[in-house]
Amino acid sequence: FEAGANNPVVKTFAQHPALATPFLTFNRYLLRGSSVPVRLRQIAILQVAWTKKARYMWASHLRTSLRLGLVPDDFAAIRRGPEAPHWSPAERTILATVNELRDHAALCDASWAALRGVLDERQAMDFLFTVGTYLSLAMVFNTLRIAREPELLELAQRYGSPDLAG
Repeated sequence: FEAGANNPVVKTFAQHPALATPFLTFNRYLLRGSSVPVRLRQIAILQVAWTKKARYMWASHLRTSLRLGLVPDDFAAIRRGPEAPHWSPAERTILATVNELRDHAALCDASWAALRGVLDERQAMDFLFTVGTYLSLAMVFNTLRIAREPELLELAQRYGSPDLAG
């Protein structure tokens, strides 16, 4: 845990190493080893963060997304959801399936078929675990009220924040 000693999430997780160690290993896979294309993964995580009003997650993944090539127009479109004209058909499918998973904890047959039109079987499984994990993290982060460090507060001011959205 020492490498991320100044990170509020790492500080929080450090209070429970028996839980944190396996979880962080799994989460590292989702962020670095997953077969889901990076852009689609980040769009999915940002959609979870925005719609669950997960302020820390949103700002943290703004930072990550900027490093990975997403742009401010992407962030504005996330706030509008899958209806935003900004999205490609594949991206719209990703956003719609995130929302359906969030609302119903499952996909209907048509949504599953649409997702499989975008992702192969392995990618679809990685996607489901990513969305499920980040829905869970949104609950944890919101409940524990993990504070955003100054850089994340600046990003939230620049690109919006669920808490500022009303």
